[in-house]
Parts: sequence; structure tokens; C-alpha cells
Amino acid sequence: MSNKLLPQDGQIQRVLNKPGEPAWKQYAHLAVGRPSRWALLRYEFLTGCFGNWPGAAGYWLRRKTYGRLFASMGAGAIIGRNVVIRGADRIRLGRGVAIDDNVVLDARDADGAIEIGDGALISRNTIVRARNGMIKIGEKADIGANCLLATDSRLEVGRQVLIAAYTYVCAGGNHICSRTDVPILEQGLAQKDGIVIEDDVWLGAYTMVLDGVRIGTGTVIGAHSLVNKSLPARSLAWGQPARRRKERGATATT
Repeated sequence: MSNKLLPQDGQIQRVLNKPGEPAWKQYAHLAVGRPSRWALLRYEFLTGCFGNWPGAAGYWLRRKTYGRLFASMGAGAIIGRNVVIRGADRIRLGRGVAIDDNVVLDARDADGAIEIGDGALISRNTIVRARNGMIKIGEKADIGANCLLATDSRLEVGRQVLIAAYTYVCAGGNHICSRTDVPILEQGLAQKDGIVIEDDVWLGAYTMVLDGVRIGTGTVIGAHSLVNKSLPARSLAWGQPARRRKERGATATT
């Protein structure tokens, strides 16, 4: 684990209150990802006019227009209502991606980026937040409702991964707290190696995955588990902390 001093400049209140910078530039950094008046006007127009448009017409309008917001958006992508987009220039959507209602896609700071592979689904009310790091979601991954996927370093979700509702996957965010004379918020972050969830993994509902973990291909994690250590491929694991109980297809172990 390494200490990387990030004074959390990516926090919204700091992005929108930079001394000496015009307010429109501050907001453009947050919404668009760069201080461009034209890009900001386009963002405001498209999200303001079409972001909450209901029904099939709304899906069609967003499919036809939102490609101008993102770094790239593949054919057949579906964008639901009230989707919040931050750092749009650093977000890439593959072909046939489905983003459900009330999702937050937040690629904040110069190093923040989000890539969502072909055919992936991000269900409603889920937050995908990349701050000073990359989130990569593989093809045909299915992310359930009310989840949080966040990183300050690296978060990789493999192909055809199933993440059930109310799951929390956080790569980073480990606050340094060794000093008592400095507020914890100002001591920076202690980073591990991020999180890698390999292909064909199923995370049960209300699971929490912590920084520095790799979950091997074909693993199943039971609901309400805390994953704080890496697990090999084809594990069946559950518990707080999660422990490998047996291999898929093998007899149970104690």
C-alpha cells in the first residue's frame, strides 16, 4: 500500500470554488471535463432539453443526440431519464450499452475516466464514479440497481459479470488517519492496487468489495459479504469477511 497525497481536489465543492477562476469554467470542468464554452453550452442544451424527456421519444432523442456529449458512444446505446453526467469528455460507451434512469456517470479530475463495454447494463440509481483513476466495465456486464462503483486508482470489471443490487465496490478512498493534529480529510489517501473483478463473476446483493482485491474468474460471492482479500478462480465464498468455502463443482470444505 502506498500513500499518495490527494487533497481531494475532485470534491464538488472544491471544483466549483477555485479562487480566481470564472464560475462557468469551474462548472465546465465538472460537467464537460474541460473549460470550453461551446462544449458547455451543448451539454446544457442537450441535457436540459432531452435529459428528462419521457417514453420512447426520450430514448430516441437521447440516442440521437447524446453521442455529442461523450468521448464516444456506440450504436444502439440506451440512455434513461435523469442520468447525471460529469466529465463527459472522459466517458466512453460501447455498442448497445443500457444506462437506466437516475444513474450517475462521474469521471472527475484530469485522470478520471470511465469505459463501459458493448452490451453492458447499468441499472437505475447506480453511481459509477472515477476520480483520479479509471473504471473499466467489460462487455455484457450487468450492474444492479442502487450500486456504487468508485475508484481513486483502478477498478476493472470483467465480461459478463453480474453485480446484484446495493453492492459497494470501492477501489481507493482509504483515508490516512495517522496524525491527530490534522483533519483526516486533509491527510491524503493510502492507495492499494485497485480492484479487479475477472470475467463471469457473480456478486450477491449488499456485498462490499474493498481496495486491493482481485476476484478470480467464475467466482460467486454470497449476499451480504465483505470481500477484503483476493479470491482464486471458481470460488464459492461468503461471510464477513468472505471466505472461500468450496470450488464450483467440487465438494464443500470446512
